[in-house]
Parts: sequence; structure tokens; C-alpha cells
Amino acid sequence: MVDVTIRIAGANGDGVESSGNMLLKTVARNGLHAYGYRGYQSIIRGGHVWYQVRIGEAKLYSPGNGIDVFVALNQDGIENQKEHFNKNAIIIYDPSKVNVDSIKNQGYTLIGIPLLDTAVKISGDPIMRNVVAIGAILKVIGVNIEAFDEVAKSMFLRKGEAIVSNNVNAARTGYNYEGVETFRPIKGDEKTRFTLDGNTALSMGSYAAGCKLYAGYPMTPASTILQWFAAHEDKGVLAKQTEDELAAINTAIGGSFAGVRSACGTSGGGFSLMVEALGFTAMLEVPLVVFEAQRTGPSTGLPTKTEQADLLFILHASQGEFPRIVVSPRNVEECFYIAAEAFNLADKYQCPVIVMSDLFLSEHIESIDGFDIDSININRGKIAEKNNGERFKRYLYSEDGVSPRAFPGTPGLEHIAASDEHDEYGDLVSDALSGIGKYVEVRKKMHGKRMSKIESMLKNESIFVPKVRDEDSDYFFVCFGSTTDQVIEATEMLKSKGKKFGVISFNYLMPLDKEKTKKMLKGKKLIDVECNFTAQLAQVIMANTGIEIPNRILRYDGEVITSAEIVEKALGMIDKF
Repeated sequence: MVDVTIRIAGANGDGVESSGNMLLKTVARNGLHAYGYRGYQSIIRGGHVWYQVRIGEAKLYSPGNGIDVFVALNQDGIENQKEHFNKNAIIIYDPSKVNVDSIKNQGYTLIGIPLLDTAVKISGDPIMRNVVAIGAILKVIGVNIEAFDEVAKSMFLRKGEAIVSNNVNAARTGYNYEGVETFRPIKGDEKTRFTLDGNTALSMGSYAAGCKLYAGYPMTPASTILQWFAAHEDKGVLAKQTEDELAAINTAIGGSFAGVRSACGTSGGGFSLMVEALGFTAMLEVPLVVFEAQRTGPSTGLPTKTEQADLLFILHASQGEFPRIVVSPRNVEECFYIAAEAFNLADKYQCPVIVMSDLFLSEHIESIDGFDIDSININRGKIAEKNNGERFKRYLYSEDGVSPRAFPGTPGLEHIAASDEHDEYGDLVSDALSGIGKYVEVRKKMHGKRMSKIESMLKNESIFVPKVRDEDSDYFFVCFGSTTDQVIEATEMLKSKGKKFGVISFNYLMPLDKEKTKKMLKGKKLIDVECNFTAQLAQVIMANTGIEIPNRILRYDGEVITSAEIVEKALGMIDKF
């Protein structure tokens, strides 16, 4: 497969992110596959930032390994990124702003373009220099400049025709600049693709599933889910920015109790505040979807970096025992379908469903062919609609652990819903039966009813086992969530080296079908791959199956684990089996 990795580097405020987005959209409209990811700091202006776009003729699984084409908008770009240049890299820079002496005579193709002067001449706006650079990039990789015109129009027409014209002229000037040639040609299949990030896919999947209320307090990297709902309130949804995360989850609980499909979202720090209400949700047996987007911790940690270190916390969050479903999407496309299914599972089993992503999955952008909206089916679970002549037993003891629920205002189905333990009617046992002894039996039976939902989930759903790729392999990577695609790419790279690796990826992490998982893992040569220090998935596997995975590839510096890193470390572990 032909692919090329491009990185644009500058300072916050230089338009680096918008440049990357424009490039992604342009190549996707040219029938290419695209994958984008940014590195940035939690400051408004200044500092060193970059945007990486990988472009391929077939599906891509990662942002790439090393840089093939590099655009330096300032000197820091060269000095901070040169160690990542691949052999024969192409460097585009502004001679008036960047000195390239440190990388001369190293086999790189150096293309000096007066980006700033050209931008000011065309539009009077220095920020247009990155658009001039985009034009040069398109020429270097042999992509038709015509698609850029449509992208500029879609992104900037609301600001006026003059802005669109300035962007088009700037890109064409860079495209046609003397000395800019097609060095790394790449050809698409003429199929127009869409580009979106994980949070957008989660939001769209939620909307497709009928979510009408989203509550949240802004916290990177979950904030853009709230922004998506706020931007689409004209489509019949309500976005509620609350004063804190406690209010966010309680708002969502209230909406769900009232019969509206509701969700809330945050990162690890905000989820810490939501924990008590998570238990409240379980006691009320109210469906709820919670999006938890991990970032580097503890505390505020590295607010703009990624990690997979909240797993054990999420699996055990809140006091006491109660059924929950924890799921971790593996790529942008899966975010859409898993978000939609999360609402069905929450309604069906009347429990919280936590959709666990991370900064990398939340923010990176992939090109996709589209979503199958018709495949989204809505299942609201057991809903009581009328009175049978007796007092309504909201928490009726049932074989599968799920009792019919009623929406407020339904005649004859009034009931108590409180945070204390209760009987079938909702009456609090600590008050009504205190000192009688009967409350012991009620508690035992009611708690058993709730917990029996886990057995029902495992019996009725086939999702609570890991997914296997290349079952006849000699070795297997074990992973979950967003590391999966990098692992898949690593297996392809290892195949070219004559090593046969498969992938066992954990998608639904709670509940876990212990026996099937144990059977799947037993006797295999396993390497655990995670973005945390303590190998949390390996701990979960050990606790549930008794199988220990001593060979581990772990990254915990806040950066994304790469397929090249996985390959290098895996090759060094083969002799240990």
C-alpha cells in the first residue's frame, strides 16, 4: 500500500489545526483514505504544536511512523521535529522564518517558499501562509487542487466570498510555486469520503439512537460532545452545560427517569465527581449512558495527552455492588455504532453503561465511507403502560433481574424512587421494616434481583467476549480500545518479517464472560499492549481467568503508542516464550 505521512508544525494560533483539517477533507474528497492527529498544549497562543495527516490508498490504522513531508511554520518546528523525519523526507519551509542549516546534506528535499510574504500579498492575513503550504503539499503528493476549492467553500463561505477566494488563491499559489514538484504521488479511488473524530461519531451515534438530552461540564477531551449537541439543538436535542459534573450526571439521571434517552460525559477528573450518582443510578435502576474520555492523570495530569489508565477505576467506581456495562470503542467508525447500542443496553437492563474512550480516540480524525443508519434499531426494554388493578411494583422480582419501569405521569403507575434500599413497591426497607428482621430478606432478595442482570447479560448477549483476529497465529497481542488499530497495523508489519501475530481485543470489558475468555486465551503466546503503567487490562484478565500475561508493551508518557514501537518490542520478546 502506498501512503505518506505529513506533519505541519508551528505555534498555537498559527492555524495549524485548521490547516490539518483542510488537508484531511481535501484528500478524502479525492478518494483517498486519511488519518489525522494533533499534538498541542493547554495554552491559547504560543508553544509548539503540530498536526499530522497520514494519507493512503487503502484503509489506515494509525497516524503513521515518522514524517515523509514536513511543513515548518517556525524554527521550533524544525528543531523539535527533525528527529522524526523519515529517510528522504521533503521539508517545506519559509526561508525568512526558518533556518535549515541543521538538516542540510542529510538526504532531505528542501523546498523554500516565502509563505508569509505570499500570504500577506494575497490576503493581507499572515495566517494564510499555512494555506499556501497546503497547496504545496497537494502538489508534492499529486492530489488534484480542484477538491480544495470545494473544501474552502464548505468551511468558509459563511464568512463571505472574499475569505473563500483568499483561501483558494493562497492554495493555488503554493501548488504552482516554482520548484514544487510531485515527489510522492498517491492516487485515490475517486470515492468521496467523510472525515470525523471519535467524539463526533459518539455524538452522531447517540442522536441516531434517540438521545434527546446531553449534560456535561467542559473538560478535555470530552468537551466536543457537549459542543456537538449544543450545535444541533435545532434537531430536537437539549444540551445542558451544568455548573459541575455532579449536576451533569444528576441532570441526565432526571431526564432518563422522566423517559428521555439521556447521557452525560466527562474525563477522569469529572468522572471522579460523578461516582456517587453512578450508584444512585444503579439503585433507582434508571438507564444511563456515561461517556468517559481518558487523559493523562492523576489529577489534571497532562490535560492534552492520552492514556488508558482509568480502566480499573471505571470497573469499580461507586460504593457497593451493582450491574454495569463498560465498553471501549476501538476506532472512529465503531464509536458511532457502540454509542447507539449503549442506549439499547442501558434501557434493556436498566443500568449504567459507561462508554470509555481516550483523548486519542476522541480527537483523532479518520476518513470513513459513511454510516448505516438503517442498522440502528431502538429497544426501550420493559415499559409498563397501564395499571393491572393493583399497586404498581416498580421493582418487581423477576427471573432476569429486570422489572418493568414506568414513566412519570402514567396513571396508576405511581411509585417511590429513592436512593435507599427498597422493596418491590419502592418503599424504603430501612424505614418501613427497620428492627423487624424482615428487611434482611427483602435486602437479600432485591440485591440478588439486581445482580442477576449480569447473568442475563451474559446469557442473552454475545458481545461480552473479546474479538479475535487471525486465530491461527503463532503469537497474539492482547489489547483494548484505541490501541487496537495500532496493534493491527503492527501485525501486518510483522507479517512482512515472517512473524505471524494475531490480535485479541477486548471491546466490552464488563461484564466479562470468564469461561469463554479463558478458553480463548488459554495456551496462547500472549503479549499485552496498553497505554498505562500497571497493565490494567492484564490485571482484569488475571482476576477473571487466572491467566497471567508477563510479556507487556506499555506506554505511559501521554503520547500514542505506535505500530513501529510495538513491532520493535514484540520482536525482542519472542525469545521469552
